[in-house]
Amino acid sequence: MRARGFAGAVVVAGLVLAGAGRAGGTEEPEYLSQFVLMMDWVNRAIVYVPRHSGDTNLAEVAHAVAEVLVAKSERLTPPERLSDLHPHFVLVLENAERAFAYLAEGESDKAERHLALVRDEMRIMRQVQREIGIEIPELAL
Repeated sequence: MRARGFAGAVVVAGLVLAGAGRAGGTEEPEYLSQFVLMMDWVNRAIVYVPRHSGDTNLAEVAHAVAEVLVAKSERLTPPERLSDLHPHFVLVLENAERAFAYLAEGESDKAERHLALVRDEMRIMRQVQREIGIEIPELAL
């Protein structure tokens, strides 16, 4: 079962990396599409994974996906209008990645500190969104 979960994470990672940003910056619609998809995953994962804190295999899968998302977010060049939002976006992903790594190691106290940082950075991102006057849609399934 552990290998199947890791294989799924590798497939997701490959799909995300296949859409790596081009030189010269990322156009706003493209940036926002990637932002929404990555944030949707983080929003779901930071709720779901800690509810299964004893499932280290689940945390390992979440960690593997989060590592790929961090790398992808660091390669995105935000449009000028979104440049104040981007550092907080990266911090959300980096702290989620750390939280899942700690959950995979059974370090729930350390994981909770990083999950608190994720929530703080998300609040800051919402404030930045209001300040720049942009509404970023959430994924509707």
